[in-house]
Order: sequence, then structure tokens, then C-alpha cells
Amino acid sequence: MKSIVILVLVATAFATNLAAFEKLEKSKLGKTLLNTIAIQMQTGEPLERIFQTLYDLEDRYQNDQREDDAENKAFQGVCDADLAGLNQELANLEQRDTELQAHLDELQPVHDQKVGQRVAKLAEKALLQLVIDETTAKRQEENSDFEAQREEFTFVSSVLAEARRLFTDNLQAPAFLQKGASEAVHYTPQVFAQVASHLNAAAHKAGQMKHIRTFGKAIKLMAQLAVKAQQYANQELTGRIIQLIDDLQNQLQQAFDLARKTEDSRRQAFDAYSSLLNRDMNKLNSAIANLEAEIQSLADQLAATHSSQDDNTARHVAKTQQRDDRRAECQQAAYEYQQRRSARDADRQTVSDLIGHLNTNMRDLKEYIAMRVAAGDTNLGQ
Repeated sequence: MKSIVILVLVATAFATNLAAFEKLEKSKLGKTLLNTIAIQMQTGEPLERIFQTLYDLEDRYQNDQREDDAENKAFQGVCDADLAGLNQELANLEQRDTELQAHLDELQPVHDQKVGQRVAKLAEKALLQLVIDETTAKRQEENSDFEAQREEFTFVSSVLAEARRLFTDNLQAPAFLQKGASEAVHYTPQVFAQVASHLNAAAHKAGQMKHIRTFGKAIKLMAQLAVKAQQYANQELTGRIIQLIDDLQNQLQQAFDLARKTEDSRRQAFDAYSSLLNRDMNKLNSAIANLEAEIQSLADQLAATHSSQDDNTARHVAKTQQRDDRRAECQQAAYEYQQRRSARDADRQTVSDLIGHLNTNMRDLKEYIAMRVAAGDTNLGQ
């Protein structure tokens, strides 16, 4: 019974070792090592040399791992420094963007305020210009009216002067040529007809004028008196006509003097008011020019700040891409390092497992190799 138990245990152990050998052979390195050991065993290679080869291989894996660890640590240290530097540059760019935006937020309201002030000043200027235009137009109208009045007065004065000339040139008594004469005079009948015709024509024209309609009525009255003086040969009436002509000339001169004085007053008032308006206009033009200069300066500052902000944004985008690329490079290197380490650990474990089997299961290993060769495995024992 005891012998049976021992046989069962031996068979179980062999089966376990067989499974372990098959597992080793599934890896490329394990298969290569088993193939190498099989060849060395068949060629009579001392077992010590087989062990030494495996120990050397195990040491090489450990040394390679230490070197790879050191290189990876150094590389990742450089990565950390690079990423820290890039993150700091990005933080500086973000701070710069904050500063530029703050400057824009400070400039824009001032610019908009100045633009609003300029609009208000332009509206004020337009109103002032309207006042100037209306005042100037009114003054031109007043002056035109005065000049028309001057022409009408001149017309009436010439009419009266011509009527008196007709009397004085045609009456035969020398004393009658002077104002206020009282001596008897002789006259020609035609003079009354000429004076009447002349005064009637002038009265009709004067009645259509604006400023001398009253004088037109007086002229028409004198024309009627001239006709009566002719009908009645009334010397006294003739003298009264001439005296009336002289009185009308005096009244006409007084009226024109008053009109001219009024015109002078209006011109002086216009000149004084225009001076004030022009002064206000000059102030407005100066204020508008100053505002336009300030607006242009602010617009230039805004444009420059926007340009700086755009440049800063472009640099931030480029720097972010550089940081992300560097991070991806570092992450890829870390991944590759981990892959190498895992592969190296697996290979080193394969060597360690094989050394363990050689130390504890040499007999089973030889039988496994023999079984494989007998089964026709051309990779073992060749």
C-alpha cells in the first residue's frame, strides 16, 4: 500500500513538473532555453556551465533593468522639468491675457464715452450752425429789405426832385426859383400837365412798392393839386405844391435816416451776436478736434491691445500643443518602459523558474526533453 502511495505521489509530481515545462515552452525565451539546455545535455555540457549560463542571463536581465530604470528615471525627470516649464509659460501667457483683457476693459468704456461726447458735440455744433445760418439768413433778408427801401426812397426822392425841376425850369419869375418866394410869378400852362402826368405815373408805381405807399398817396394828391392849379390858374396853390414837394423831401430824408439808423443798429447787433456765435463755434470745433484726437489715440491703443491679445492667444495655442505633444511623448516613453520592464520581468522569471527546475527537477526535465524528442519535436535536441 505504501508503495502505491509513493508511486501516485511520484506520478503526480511528474505531471506537475510536466505542466510547468510545457508552460515554459509556450514562451519564446523558454522554448529557446529548453532547446539550448537539451543541446548542452546531449553534447555532455557540464551542468555547472548550464547553471552559469542561466545565472549570467539572469544577472544580465537585472543589470539591463537597472540601467533601463536609471534611464527612464532620468528621462522622466527631464519630462517633468519640461512640462513644469511649459505649464509655467502657459500660466504666464494666461496672466498676460488677463492683463490685456483688463486693459481692454479699461480702454473700451473710455473710448465709448469719448465717442458719445463727440456725437453730442456734433449735435450741438449742428444746432449752433442752424442758429448761425438762420441768423445770417435773417440778416441778409434785413439788409436786402434795407437796400430795397433805399431804392424806393431814392425813387421817390428823384420823383419829387423832377417835379420841382419841372416847376422851377418852366416858371418865368426868377424869384420863384427859390423856396418860400411870395412875389407874383408867371407860368406856362404846360408845366402843370407835365407835373401832373409825371406825379400820376410815379404815384401808381409807388403804390406798388413796400415801404413808400404812404408817399405814393401824397404824390397822387400833389398830382391832383397840379391839375387844379392848372384849371384855376391858382398861383397860391402852385406855391403850396412846391412847398409840399420840399416838405415831402424832408420827411423822406428823415424816414431814410431813421431806416439807415435802424439798419446800422441791426448790423451792429448782428456783428456782436455773430462774434459770440463764432466764438462758440470755434470752441466746439476745438473740443471736437480734441475728442477726435483722443478717440483716435484710444482706438489705436485698443487695436494694439487686441493685436497683442491675438498674438498672445496664438502663442498660448502653440504652447499648449507643445506641452500636450511633450506630455504624450513622455507618456509614450513611460508606457514603452513599462512594457520593457514587464517583458524583462517575464523573461527573468522564466530564467529563474528554469533554474529552479534544474535545481529540483533535473530528472523530470531530462525525461521531458527525451519525451519531446521521441515525439518528433525537431526544435529540441537539434
